[in-house]
Amino acid sequence: MSKKRTWISDALWLLACLGLLTATALYVAGRTGTDFFAHGPFDSYTRQALAWRDGRMMLDGEYPWLELAIFEGEYYVSFPPVPSVPMWVLSFFFGLETPDALMCLLYWLGGAAAAFFLARRYLPAAHAAGLAAFAALAGSLLDLAVSDAQTAGGVWYQAQLLAFLLTMLAFCLCTGRRRAGWAAGLVCIALAVGCRPLNALYVPLLLWILYTHVRADSLWRSVRAMLPYVAAPLAIAFAYGAYNYARFGNPFEFGHSFLPEYTESGDAVLALSNVWNNFLNILRPPQVVDGALTFPTLCGFAFYLTNPLVVLSPVRAAERALRRRGDAIDGMLAATLLLHALLLLTHRTFGGWQYGTRYLSDMVPALVFLWARGGDRTRPWEAFLMGALSAFSLYGTIVFHFL
Repeated sequence: MSKKRTWISDALWLLACLGLLTATALYVAGRTGTDFFAHGPFDSYTRQALAWRDGRMMLDGEYPWLELAIFEGEYYVSFPPVPSVPMWVLSFFFGLETPDALMCLLYWLGGAAAAFFLARRYLPAAHAAGLAAFAALAGSLLDLAVSDAQTAGGVWYQAQLLAFLLTMLAFCLCTGRRRAGWAAGLVCIALAVGCRPLNALYVPLLLWILYTHVRADSLWRSVRAMLPYVAAPLAIAFAYGAYNYARFGNPFEFGHSFLPEYTESGDAVLALSNVWNNFLNILRPPQVVDGALTFPTLCGFAFYLTNPLVVLSPVRAAERALRRRGDAIDGMLAATLLLHALLLLTHRTFGGWQYGTRYLSDMVPALVFLWARGGDRTRPWEAFLMGALSAFSLYGTIVFHFL
C-alpha cells in the first residue's frame, strides 16, 4: 500500500474511533443530563486561574463545597496546578463560567487519538483504532469524561483526563523517531505530573527509552546526549517545587495534606495500612437487587470489569514473556505498573464516590503501550471481550448516576 493510501486509511480509522467515542459521550450525556457547555460547581481550577490573574496564589475566601487546603488561615486549591493553565486561557473569554465539562470531553478524545497513534506504531490501523476505543470506553474514563449535570467538569476529572492525554502523548512521542518528539514527550510527562503526581513513576521508563535512542559508545556520552532533552522537564519540576514552597513551605506538598479531612483526623493521605481494604473494595462485584443491577458507589468496585486493561494488558505481556519475546521495556513497564497500582491503593479514600475504580485509570496509557508494543493483532476472543466490556461500561456509567 502506498504512503498516501496508508495515510488515508489511518485517518479514516482514527475518525471512526473518535466518531464512535463522540457519539457515545453524547448519548450518555443525554441520559445523565450533562451539558458540555455549562460550567460545573466543582471547578477549583478556574477559581485558581482567576486568582493568578489577580496576582494571588490563594483563593479569595472559603468555598465549602470545594476541597480546599487551609494553611495559615488562607484557602488554597489542594490539587496540582497544571489543569489551571488551560482554564487561565479560557478565563479571558468566559470569566468564571469556563466550559469545564467540554474540556474534559476534549482531553478524553485527545487521549484516545494519542492512544491510536501510539498503537499504530506497532499495529495495523483497524487494530490500533479498536484498542484506542477500548481504552477510552471500557472503564472509568467514560464516566470521567461525561459524568452528570452536577459533577461534569469537576476538579478531579479534569486532573485525571488531562493527565491521561499528556501521559499518552508522552509515550507516543518518546517512542517515535523524531528528536523534537522525544523532547516534547518528556515535557508532556512533566506536565502530567502536575496533574497526577504519581505519574512521575513513568519518568524512569521514558528516560530509558530516550537512552536507547541516543545511546553512544560510553555511558558519559549517552548521558550528555540526553541532557538537552531533560532541561525543560527539570525546569517544570523546579517550577512545581517553587510554587509549592511559596504556598506551603514544602516543595513536595501540593496541598492535599492540608485538607480538613486530614488535618482534623490526623490520617495520612497515603498509608500502607489502606492497601488491603482498598484491594478488597475493588474486588467487589456488582449486585442484582430486585431484578436490577446495582454498584457500590464508594471506594471502587470490580476493577476487572471497570478497568479491564489492568488485566488484559499484563496477560498479553506474560504471553510474550513465555514465548521469549519480551524485553527490558516490558519488564520495566510491568514493574512500574505494579508499583503504581500499589501506591494508588495506599490512598485513604481511593477516589471516594465513583463509577468503577477511577484511580486505576491513571495506568491506562502505560497499559495501552504494554498491550500494543508486542505487535500482536487482536484475536477474535479478545475483540468479543472488548466489545462486551465496552457495552458493560456504557450501561454501568448510565445506571450509576441513577442509584
